[in-house]
Amino acid sequence: MQKKPKKESTGKAGDGAKPGIDIPKAYDSSKEMEIYKLWERSGAFNPDNIKSKKKPFVMTLPPPNANGKQHVGHMCGYSFQDCMGRYHRMKGEPTLLLAGKDHAGIQTEAVFTKYLAEQGIDKWELGRDEFYKRCYKFCIENADYAREQEKRIGLSADWSREKFTLDPALNKVIYETFYKLFDEGLVYRGQYIINQCTNCRTALANVDTEHEQKKGIFAYIKYPVVGEKDTYITVATTRPETMLGDTAVAVNPKDSRYKKFVGKMVELPLTDRQIPVIADRKVDKDLGTGALKITPAHSAIDFEIGIEHELKIVNVIDEEGLMNENAPEKYQGMKTSEASKAVLEDLDKAGLLEKVEDITHEILVCERCRSVIEQIISKQWFVNVESLAKNAIKAIDSGETTNVPKYFNRVLKNWLKDIRPWCISRQLWWGHRIPIWYCGGKELYDWLIDNPGKTAEDYEKATGNKAKGCGQVIASDEKPKGGCPKCKNAELESEEDCMDTWFSSGQWPFSTLGGPDGEDYKKFYPTDVMETMHDILFFWVARMMMLGIYRTGKAPFHTVYLHGMILAPDGRKMSKSKGNVVEPKEIFEKYGADALRLWYFSDALPGKNTPIRHEKLQGNRNFVNKIWNASRYIMFQISDFSDEEIQELDKSIGERLAGLSKSKDKWEKETFNVAEKITKYLDKYQFNLAVELNREFFWHKLCDEWIEETKNLVANKPENKIESFARLITVLAVMLKLIHPFAPFITEQVWQNLRNRGLLSGESELLMISDWPE
Repeated sequence: MQKKPKKESTGKAGDGAKPGIDIPKAYDSSKEMEIYKLWERSGAFNPDNIKSKKKPFVMTLPPPNANGKQHVGHMCGYSFQDCMGRYHRMKGEPTLLLAGKDHAGIQTEAVFTKYLAEQGIDKWELGRDEFYKRCYKFCIENADYAREQEKRIGLSADWSREKFTLDPALNKVIYETFYKLFDEGLVYRGQYIINQCTNCRTALANVDTEHEQKKGIFAYIKYPVVGEKDTYITVATTRPETMLGDTAVAVNPKDSRYKKFVGKMVELPLTDRQIPVIADRKVDKDLGTGALKITPAHSAIDFEIGIEHELKIVNVIDEEGLMNENAPEKYQGMKTSEASKAVLEDLDKAGLLEKVEDITHEILVCERCRSVIEQIISKQWFVNVESLAKNAIKAIDSGETTNVPKYFNRVLKNWLKDIRPWCISRQLWWGHRIPIWYCGGKELYDWLIDNPGKTAEDYEKATGNKAKGCGQVIASDEKPKGGCPKCKNAELESEEDCMDTWFSSGQWPFSTLGGPDGEDYKKFYPTDVMETMHDILFFWVARMMMLGIYRTGKAPFHTVYLHGMILAPDGRKMSKSKGNVVEPKEIFEKYGADALRLWYFSDALPGKNTPIRHEKLQGNRNFVNKIWNASRYIMFQISDFSDEEIQELDKSIGERLAGLSKSKDKWEKETFNVAEKITKYLDKYQFNLAVELNREFFWHKLCDEWIEETKNLVANKPENKIESFARLITVLAVMLKLIHPFAPFITEQVWQNLRNRGLLSGESELLMISDWPE
C-alpha cells in the first residue's frame, strides 16, 4: 500500500444520499467538480506529499497560450497527460504534472492589440511599458479561466508549481541560456531571409503562418541576353515586382535549351543592371520555362542559391511591404500589389512581357491577422543550432529519446539534419526583450557587420555620421552600470526586439524546475514523457531537445507521445476566424468530462487527425452510465445488509484484493489477467487498446455475465450472499482502478459510494491514490 497524504474526510460524494437506496438512477456529471475538490484537498497532486522510495514520474505539460479561451482540442492533450499521471501515481510513484501558461509573443500581442482597439485604445499611443503592463494582467486573467478548464477535464496537476513563461524565476534561466550561447558565439546578429508580417510588423516563425489558396498570376518575362540581338531567356513568376531585386537567372546544367547561355549576362528589365546566368541542379527543368529568376532577398530557396553562388543581395521590399530605395525610383513607396501591376504594364510597353496566365496558388499568410507574408532579407538575431541539432540526433539514435509513433524519429532526424540558423528576434513589445546593449547604437553595429574588419572611425568616414561609441555589443538584461567594458562609453542603446516565444518555451522542461541549479531540477530532471500534438514536433519538441541537452547535458525526456489533432465537426482545423470552434463547456454540460476523455483515448491516436463526433461522445456517455448503473445495482442489493454483514463483506473483499494475483477463483483470475494486459498497454502507450479492453470486460463480462450469475447464485443460495457479493465487488473494485486513469470522475464517485457504505476499508480513502492491481 502507498503511504497516503494527510488524512482528510472525503465527505459524502454521493450527494449525501442513503447508500444503495437513494443514489440517482443516472450518473450526474454536473457533480464532477465536487470530486475534483476532494482530490485537491487530499494534497496528492503534489509529489512532495507522497512518501515513496520509487523514482518520481514527471511530465512538464505543454503550456497553452495565455491569450484566450481553450477549445476541445486543448482538452485532448490534458486527458492523455492526466491518464499517464494517474497511472503512475497509482503505481506508487511520486507524480509531478507541472502545468503552466505561455505568453505566446506574436499571438498574444495581436489578440491584445485587437482587444484594445475594440475599446478605442491605440497600441502605439499607449506606449510599450503601459502596453506590457496591461497585457500581463490580461494574460493572468485568461490563465485563471484556462486553469478552470484544465481542472474540469480532470487534470491532476500540482498547481502549487504552476508557471508562466514570463515569471521572474523562468526569466533568469532563459537569459542565462542566451548568455551562454552568446559567449560561445552561437548567438549572433546577421542577415537572413525571414517571414515578415507587414501588418504586425514583425518576423514570424513558420508555425505562426498558414497556407491559403488565392487567385494569382503567372507572368512570363523576357530577359534580353547581353550581346545577342533578339535573344531572350524567359522566366515565369507569380511575383513580378520582386524581379527588381533579381541578381541572377538559374538553369539546370543538364537542360540542353540553356547550356549555351550559362556564364553569360542578361539585362534585368526595367533596371540598369545586368545579371549572370548560372547553373544549379536544384532548378526543375519541367517547371515553368525551366529558367528561374533568383531573388536572394525575397525567397528562402533563392537565398540559399545566392549564398552558394556568391550572388549579390538586393532587397527591394521593406518591413511594411513597400518598395524601398533599392527599387527604381518610379516604384519606390508603392505597395507590392501596386508595384506588381505597374511592373507588368511597363514590361508590356517594353515588349518584354510574353504572356500572363491566371492561376490559383498557395500563399503564406499571418496566422493571426491573415495578412500576406513577405519574405525579406533582414538583420536579425540568430542562433547557430547546427551543433545543438547534432546532439539531439545522437539522443534519438541512442534511444535516449524516442517518439510515439516511432516513425516520427525519422521525420524529426531529417528536419534536424537540414536545420538552418534560427531567427530568434521578433519586433514585438510582448515577451522577453533580447538582452543586448549597443555601444554607439544599432546602426553602427549593423554597419560593422556589413563591413568586416572596419572600425567606428571607418564608419564615420563612410557615412558622415558621428560614431557615439566603439560598436561593441554587451549581453545583459540590465544596462551595464560601468558603461561599455571596452571604451567606457555610457551611451548605450538597448535592443528593442523580443525573443521568439519558442526560445523560452524550448527551455520549459528545465526552466520550470529552477534551471540546472534548482532544487526541483535535482529531484525531477530529466522528465519522463512529453505529450503534445504532432504538428509542433519541429517547432517545440526539437527545440526542447536542442536547448535541454545544451544546458544540462541530458535529453529532457525519454518519450515524446504525439496525439492527433482534434478537428471541428466539418473536418477542418478549429479556428475562431472560421467560426468552427467547439467550446469545452458545451461538451462537459452535455456528456461530462469522462465521456470526452474516453473518446480521445479511442480516436485521437498518435499522428492521426480526427473530427469531433457527437454520436461517439454519446456512446462513451452510455458506457459511463453503465458503470454507474452496475454499481448502483450492487449498492441496492446490499442496502439491507446489517452492520455485521457489511463488516464481514468488507473483510472478505479486503482478503480477496490482497490475494488477487494468486487467486484461483475464476472471476478473480480473469480480472487479474485483464489488469496485466491493461498494464502492458499503458506501458506501451496503447491507450486505445486499454480503453477497449476495459469497456469490453466491464460491459460484457462483469455486467452481462457475472452480475446476472450473482443474481442466480443469491436467489438459489441466499446463505452465500456475502461470498457472492464479495467476489462481485472485488471485481468491481479492480475494474474501477483499471478504468480510473481514463475516466476518473465516475470511478472515484463509485469508489466513494462504496466507502460510504463501509466497504473497502483497507483501501485508500481516494481511488486516485489506491494501489494499481499488479
